Amino acid sequence: MSSSISLITPSYRGDLDSCRLLCDSIDRYVTGYDVHYIVIGDEDADAFASFEGERRRVIVSSSLLPPLWSLPKWRGRRYWWAPRLLLPIYGWHLQQMRKIAMTLAQPGERVMCIDSDNCFCRPLDLSATASTPKLAHYVAPGDVNRSRPSHVRWWQNAHRLLGLGAPALPGDDFISQMVLWERRTVVAMVKRIEAASGLRWWQALARIRHFSEYLIYGIAVANDAELAERHERVLQSPCLTYWQGPALDKAGLAAFVDGLRPDQTTIAIQSHTRTPIEVIREVALS
Repeated sequence: MSSSISLITPSYRGDLDSCRLLCDSIDRYVTGYDVHYIVIGDEDADAFASFEGERRRVIVSSSLLPPLWSLPKWRGRRYWWAPRLLLPIYGWHLQQMRKIAMTLAQPGERVMCIDSDNCFCRPLDLSATASTPKLAHYVAPGDVNRSRPSHVRWWQNAHRLLGLGAPALPGDDFISQMVLWERRTVVAMVKRIEAASGLRWWQALARIRHFSEYLIYGIAVANDAELAERHERVLQSPCLTYWQGPALDKAGLAAFVDGLRPDQTTIAIQSHTRTPIEVIREVALS
């Protein structure tokens, strides 16, 4: 049984301040992990150079995935392309692919994928998570349904990528702000994608375009008895998320943090709420 776990955060220049706050909160509150990997595009290497530390590594995309050519922005969004991809992909695609590639490249048997807009507010010792007999696997039963068309599309495409027929809706959702993965399961997942598509896994994802890495992982686990045996379904996310609403001031954010369950250590405040980073920092790290 492995007793190692690392953290993986995909980020980019636009999330620099949020990612810095995440790193500061990890340094203050989180123990029991090996390395925190921040995965970025090569074009952002200079912006993230100062994040390197004893237990933190900044990894550029070209060390994990084949070279991609940057294209001019279209409708405010930046795209990348390579001849084997057929169609351009954008940053959200790449961030998902980089999580998978980083999990495969790092040596630990378990990782926690944590987005750069998260912030720890309480102590978390990951040593127990690194060595539990089964890895906690978040699931929201039945949350993929016709009221969430994007999720339905990702869910159907995940089955297709894995060579599975999609069952009738509703389906289970596996998307969260902090997700635990097992490296062996990611290896099995990408092998299945490559067998079903006849392509490298990253090509298959890029060509299908509409996908969720967390749904692909969750559906791979749910449809393989050996993988499922190594995971324990849990119904509560370790992260409390503020998805929408007005910007929070100090008092509003403090009240939100007070809503953390005893087993939750982390908040995620979506950037489109325009809650100032300084307010989140003051409340979370005070």
